[in-house]
Amino acid sequence: MMNTRSLGVALVFVAGCAVGGASARFVVPPASAQQAATLTKWEYLSVYENHHEAFKPKAQEAGAEGWELVASMVPGHYFFKRPKL
Repeated sequence: MMNTRSLGVALVFVAGCAVGGASARFVVPPASAQQAATLTKWEYLSVYENHHEAFKPKAQEAGAEGWELVASMVPGHYFFKRPKL
């Protein structure tokens, strides 16, 4: 007879298998060589500026050069991207 811990482990295993099998439908297939040739390539820029007012001119300059602000996950750290030429 199974104890409670073994039953719990078995249930988690079965649930994981079920979720893994179901999630396979949502996986994006790999790009073909033709698709890869037409995908946009990106370059990235990281800017550190701890003062909001000092950041504005840097952001405006980056924008004028084609950079787009995409994230600011850590205070004072700003991340930009633009299409690679």
